[in-house]
Amino acid sequence: MYGWRAKLGVMVPSGNRVVESTYHDVKIEGVAFHYSKISIKNDTREEVENMINQVPRASEELADADVDVISFACTAGSFVGGVGYDQKIIEKIEQNTGIKGTTTSTSVLKALKTLDVKKIIIATPYEEWINEREFEFFQEHGFDVLSIKGLGFLRAEDQAEYPPEKIYKMVKDMYTKNADGVFISCTNFRGMDVIDVLEKDLNVPVVTSNQATLWDMLRIAGINEKIEKYGKLLKEF
Repeated sequence: MYGWRAKLGVMVPSGNRVVESTYHDVKIEGVAFHYSKISIKNDTREEVENMINQVPRASEELADADVDVISFACTAGSFVGGVGYDQKIIEKIEQNTGIKGTTTSTSVLKALKTLDVKKIIIATPYEEWINEREFEFFQEHGFDVLSIKGLGFLRAEDQAEYPPEKIYKMVKDMYTKNADGVFISCTNFRGMDVIDVLEKDLNVPVVTSNQATLWDMLRIAGINEKIEKYGKLLKEF
């Protein structure tokens, strides 16, 4: 039976080209992924801030597949309204479906705390207005954001096509020894491909949006399997 251990429901921005292919490559016996779409082509203020209004419809579509957990798999879309905004999205998911919900921002917060990371650098593909809101979100949650750098990409296509090896170099160039962890933001950014090598070279935990979202969904669904190749978070916790 498809998804005999767990069925994970993922709300994905419609312009996102990375989430589904990334999770397809992570082979977990008995775990199935189901997807619904949140309409957004580019990271304009209007489109990002409108995402929350589509949560009831998208979560109800996933509920039709009898999933065990539903994640709103967009980082910016779940922190854009500041502290507590991710919880509003979770409330919408759970009130509309009765199914446990989470968001990428929620998952990242859990991941960083689990790894005991307090001083972070953040690498993103975003424009500056999103970086500013992300900086505030993590600072207000008690993290010391030592540095945040974005590539200024508005188009989803540009975010998705940025090569993993360039993400690696971006993080290496940003890294400071004062940091005890790295966060690579955006589910439409291929940071998950370089987690292991960055952790080896920097000797600190590396969290990415897709990695943290996957980890959180699995643990909520009661799947405690440890997974290689995608960093300390999935390997040890």
